[in-house]
Amino acid sequence: MPLSNRVCFLVNLRDGLGCQQCGRQPSAQANYHQGFEYHHVLPRSQGGSDEPENIVLLCHACHQHTHQSGFSATLPDLTPVLNFSCYPCKAVLDSQTVEMNCGWYRCPVCHAQTHLFTHFQGSAQQH
Repeated sequence: MPLSNRVCFLVNLRDGLGCQQCGRQPSAQANYHQGFEYHHVLPRSQGGSDEPENIVLLCHACHQHTHQSGFSATLPDLTPVLNFSCYPCKAVLDSQTVEMNCGWYRCPVCHAQTHLFTHFQGSAQQH
């Protein structure tokens, strides 16, 4: 069963759209999701949930390596981000209630539709 859009959004927001093992980030908004995968820290087969606290964003290579040899890096804090600022108007938004779809959100204050990539593009790096 696929993850809900809200869970994907919360993981993407918390993890800055980047791999939490090697730091790789998307180089463009158009392909922000290509090459990145959601990894369950405690696998579903062992009772792991689909909640953001159990999911970490990894690039494809690190995800494969994780399943072959285990997660070798220290896990980041997996607590979801509760509030974030709208990129265009800087209004503080509640990540649990804002209208969103995986990488996009619509601000209820300025009504701008914004992609999370705009929040993290300054730190994007290619691998």
